[in-house]
Amino acid sequence: MKKIVSILLLLALSLFAERMSLQTIKNEYIIADEEEGILNFINKKYHKKNVVLYLFGRDCPHCQRKVPQIKKLMKNPKIEIIGVHAYKNIGNKALRAYAKKVGYTFDILSFGSDIKLMKFLQNLQIWDGSVPYAALVDEDGNVYEVDTSMIDEQL
Repeated sequence: MKKIVSILLLLALSLFAERMSLQTIKNEYIIADEEEGILNFINKKYHKKNVVLYLFGRDCPHCQRKVPQIKKLMKNPKIEIIGVHAYKNIGNKALRAYAKKVGYTFDILSFGSDIKLMKFLQNLQIWDGSVPYAALVDEDGNVYEVDTSMIDEQL
């Protein structure tokens, strides 16, 4: 009986959560469930960890000035980073080349998958579409706007 109740409860919860399957430029998938503004990553790499969602543009001058700061952030063992190219569609091949050129080793979402995450942030009314932009998803799935230069102090 407990097993049936557990299965029904899990099924009921899954009806309210929206699952996002986010493809990266390396053709891997990041899976996340979104429910009422909470974002829970399923993949072990991101599950119950602090995750920075970094929205940028290859051709954005402000984003270019952020590269050293983001590379420093990549060394922080307390966080994982997911990149979202939110400035014109340049294609995955060009995005992979850019990531290699500037030294970004974190996962970057491919065009199409990134739209789901951008809409999620816009629905939370914490992102207005400008880049560079960063949001922190804490271990509990709460999402906050953050200043990338202040993340060490915020964790």
